[in-house]
Amino acid sequence: MKKIRENIWFIKGFLNKYSKQIFSSIFITLSIYLIGSFVITRIPKSNRAIKVGIVGQFSAGQLPSFILDYLNAGLISINEELEPVPNIAERWDIQDNGNTYIFYLRPNLKWSDGTEVLASDIKFSIPNITVEAQDPNILKFKIPTKFSPFLSLLNIPLLNKSGQIISDYDISLKQKSSGVITQITLVSPSRKIIFEVYSTARQAITAYKLGQLDLVLGLPSEYSAEISSYASVKKYTNFNQEVMLIFNQTDPNLKEKNIRQGIAYAIKDTTFGQTQALTTINPNSWAFSPLIKTYPYNPSRIRELITSPVVLELATNPELLPIAENIKTQLDSDMIQINTKVVTSNPDQFQLLLTTYNVPTDPDQYRDWHSTQATNIGRGADEKLDKLLEDSRVNLDQKERKRIYIDFQKTFSEELPALVLYHPSIIDIARNEADFDIISSVR
Repeated sequence: MKKIRENIWFIKGFLNKYSKQIFSSIFITLSIYLIGSFVITRIPKSNRAIKVGIVGQFSAGQLPSFILDYLNAGLISINEELEPVPNIAERWDIQDNGNTYIFYLRPNLKWSDGTEVLASDIKFSIPNITVEAQDPNILKFKIPTKFSPFLSLLNIPLLNKSGQIISDYDISLKQKSSGVITQITLVSPSRKIIFEVYSTARQAITAYKLGQLDLVLGLPSEYSAEISSYASVKKYTNFNQEVMLIFNQTDPNLKEKNIRQGIAYAIKDTTFGQTQALTTINPNSWAFSPLIKTYPYNPSRIRELITSPVVLELATNPELLPIAENIKTQLDSDMIQINTKVVTSNPDQFQLLLTTYNVPTDPDQYRDWHSTQATNIGRGADEKLDKLLEDSRVNLDQKERKRIYIDFQKTFSEELPALVLYHPSIIDIARNEADFDIISSVR
């Protein structure tokens, strides 16, 4: 007790002697804290640059679809059923039997610098298409021939002569001399996002490991095991792509559809642990139909369709080589012999080609499968497919277009210029779970 009383006596003496200094110090500290907090909250926040890696090859006219959706700065936007809907344009009229489109802009639009949008300020450069401003809020497009997918092409940011867009964001691009984009930068008053573009997934992963990126979007799912130890991972199915086995129909061994169908019946598993794909049209699309011919494994049908042995070469890229080897294992038999070959790009000459197909937003696939097109992947020449592709792109009635595309999907699965296999799984990675909030804003 004596010791405690001594301590109390010393504390009282200390407080009596220094109380003014102590309370002055507390008052000054609290004042500085409150004033500092008040001032700091009113200082504009600097843009922390968020660095995001993406993989692919893009040009100024073909930006990634998720960036277009994020900017939301086109005359139209694309809804969940992949239909064009009003956006910067509140409505449109189609005249002259489909050769003239008139768009009525929403009122009170602003460029990214805050100035008012006039139709005459908008800069468009589309080959063979005439664009003119008829009014401060009206744009008129004249196209040379009727083209029903035209609306879906207008989900691109509107630019003025200074390169500004109708958005909270300014966009700037870095490009090679070839026009290929290497960097896309989006800047708003509160955020800056830098998209670094890499030609391969491996390059993007290496940049992430070196600390050069905060996020990476759209990596093949086979990298999950490698990455999961040092990154948060989210996995999902990419319905904008599908892996398919393409038949070169100019090759004597594959010219007849019975051989192509026999090969399809010989593959026991076409999904390879991924999400099954049925047709070349996105399953979310208004034009998709699952009512098509399928090819479940059937040994008796193989023998009926393939009556003499065939030896075929299967070409693919390094990323899909494990799938190609799996297909070889499934197909190799006394009637079918497969040799695999690795290529770095789609070859001009091939028999079988395993590749990833980018599914277009609009179901029009004229350039991919019509016999007159140099871009016809399988070199097919089916008259019915040609006619359906021709009719679908000049018909402006969506119900009629859907009927045509249902017929197209049925015919495609019967004639089999390509066997559609699966939609690939892809992953997004981030340094921590909170970073996925950034991804959700650009997905």
